[in-house]
Amino acid sequence: MDTYKIQKKIIDYLEAKAGKEVTKQELKNKFLDLTEKPKKAPTKKKPARKERKQNSNKELMIAMDNLLLSLENENLLVMDGKRILIANPFRFYGRISVSRRGDGFLSLPSKNEVFIPGSMINTAITGDKVEVLPLGIGRKDRFEGEVTAIVKRGRTLYRLRVTEKNNRFVFGKFLDMLGDEKEGVIHSKTLLKDILDKIQIDDILIVKLKEGVTPEDNLYDVSFLRFESDTKEDPDFQRILMKYNFDVQHPDNIKLDLPEEVEASNVSDWNSRTDLRDLYAVTIDGITAKDFDDAISFQEEGNKIRFWVHIADVSHYVKVGTPLDDEAYQRATSVYLANKVVPMLPPVLSENLCSLVANKNRLAFTVEMEASKEGEIYNAKFYKSVIKVNQRYTYEMAEDEIKSKNPESWIYKISKFTDNMRKKRIQNGRVDLNIKETTIQWDKDQKPVGIEVRERLNSHMLIEELMLSANTKVDEFLRKKNAPTLHRIHETMDEEKLEMLNQFLQLNGFHIQIKDTSYPEITAAVNAIGNNSVAKIFNYLLLRSFMQAYYGGETLGHWGLGFQDYCHFTSPIRRYPDLVVHRVLHAIILGTKLPYDKPSIAMIGKHCSDEERRAADAERDIIKIKSFRYLESTGKKEFKGFIVGIRPAQVFVELEDSSLEGVLDKQQFTDEFEIMVKNDFSFYSKKHTKIFFIGDPVTVSLDRIDYEEIKVFLTLKDFKKAT
Repeated sequence: MDTYKIQKKIIDYLEAKAGKEVTKQELKNKFLDLTEKPKKAPTKKKPARKERKQNSNKELMIAMDNLLLSLENENLLVMDGKRILIANPFRFYGRISVSRRGDGFLSLPSKNEVFIPGSMINTAITGDKVEVLPLGIGRKDRFEGEVTAIVKRGRTLYRLRVTEKNNRFVFGKFLDMLGDEKEGVIHSKTLLKDILDKIQIDDILIVKLKEGVTPEDNLYDVSFLRFESDTKEDPDFQRILMKYNFDVQHPDNIKLDLPEEVEASNVSDWNSRTDLRDLYAVTIDGITAKDFDDAISFQEEGNKIRFWVHIADVSHYVKVGTPLDDEAYQRATSVYLANKVVPMLPPVLSENLCSLVANKNRLAFTVEMEASKEGEIYNAKFYKSVIKVNQRYTYEMAEDEIKSKNPESWIYKISKFTDNMRKKRIQNGRVDLNIKETTIQWDKDQKPVGIEVRERLNSHMLIEELMLSANTKVDEFLRKKNAPTLHRIHETMDEEKLEMLNQFLQLNGFHIQIKDTSYPEITAAVNAIGNNSVAKIFNYLLLRSFMQAYYGGETLGHWGLGFQDYCHFTSPIRRYPDLVVHRVLHAIILGTKLPYDKPSIAMIGKHCSDEERRAADAERDIIKIKSFRYLESTGKKEFKGFIVGIRPAQVFVELEDSSLEGVLDKQQFTDEFEIMVKNDFSFYSKKHTKIFFIGDPVTVSLDRIDYEEIKVFLTLKDFKKAT
């Protein structure tokens, strides 16, 4: 019995019935006889033949049940008793990733993956949003599928490096294809003669794909737009915009009819809001911030604390189903590219009407909480409000007040409270790692002039604790109401990683061993190491052992923060999931229909998680490029550093005092095909007859900076011998 073929036939039948209902009995009647009938046998073999057919039908029923359960898990059908409701359209949707071999992979909201053979990816390129028809469950117990349509190209513009030119064609290789290697061709007849004459080998051209043309042998027809050098804009910024298909400008179909000021006369629900304009409130943000999502208020009331977290009421301006909402959903997040931003919302909202700027009436969603001075929150309530921020603090201004320890300082009083709260949460199990932030310093012409590695300030932690409080209390409330909403999920660390961490501890002379993934065990190891060079490497390894946080509809909690309940509520100007949570919370408060169901929440969560990772990749790319530009400008050629990562082909080194990362190619350690990696934190170098470990200090020199690969290549100069 070929189970896969039968699954394909069942799927074909379900697709034909998309949007309709069938019964399991209907499927059973139609497909149980698809198994191959045995050849005619002597009479005495009839009982055996009957038994074989029963076994075959039993196998088929199991395969059918598994298929139906898997399809239900991916929201392509709903099984309700004997009825099966089939989704319409009967398709998977998502952003495809294409390997160097040409096969495609599609991640699903369930975190499962669809494999798409190279012959079935249509004309898809990495990053394209595609429609995929499931074909069946193949090897590795994962769906296989076929791309049936390109819903939206992952990019509008492409960079093409010219590799060959003749009188008829200009050939080139696409750049920034995220692992997908494809080539483009421009027909010379589509170019003006002076442009054709000007094009030289290795020039980088900005091109656009010709739609509807089927590529041959990964060769795509493209249209020439301009030379990359023909712009007055920052070429690095423009490159990242093209690579990740970001657009600073919002589309023309978004028409905004907004008041200049927030007043009772232009806010429909003004009278139902709590007026908090007389309550003292401040914002604390970075010095260059323009979008102020949150403000705080604080009062001491005898032995208890009352504090308010006011969050910009974006949902008042961004209504479900409007073009503005559709665009915000597609963007899913604001993207911060060095000293520039690609905003989720138009600046008239993100930097003005929604932003909690000082001395202006602003609409907010407030979380009011009561707590003990020791940091135990015992009451929370939620309501829409009108506020007026009294003062804007920068983190540095707030830090100065905290360090003054003036008992009359409002900020210092809050800091004492949030410090107690933080200590209590760490005692309850939060894994607290002091991760430094790398920032670029700019001159007046917006050129990088330095790299600064900053530790978190007390003022950062003050705001962090208050925002965590609001997020946990909102999520706890929504969980108890059993409302379909987006949670911020961070699953427990993979236990297989414990062995690697324990080996590292043992190697560095620590007798403590991590017995399980519980908070006390991890925290005990972090505390035992202390604050030294070994601790820095251990934090690296620990971070890499963590699962990646994501958005989803399940109440799985946040392992890293130690919270049973956690969502994102406090940044709706720059994160779409927060806007979703605002809408759900408000519907519950009003007692109106909930705005989302479970399948739509799963879809939104998957999309927002994908866009968040894409934004993080873009932000990492631009920081690297600008850091490399600065490094190049210094003329410095030799550095001290330490090993932070190992791969069979490369070793990664963090350069001292900069957090810049460079790579040492395998040739620095071996003459063979690849480095002999022993485990996650060590490898053997045949050339140097030495075992190298993560954390080992090295002296390196600059070989070259490859801006296309976005890597600094290094040469090994010296290293300390193992002791």
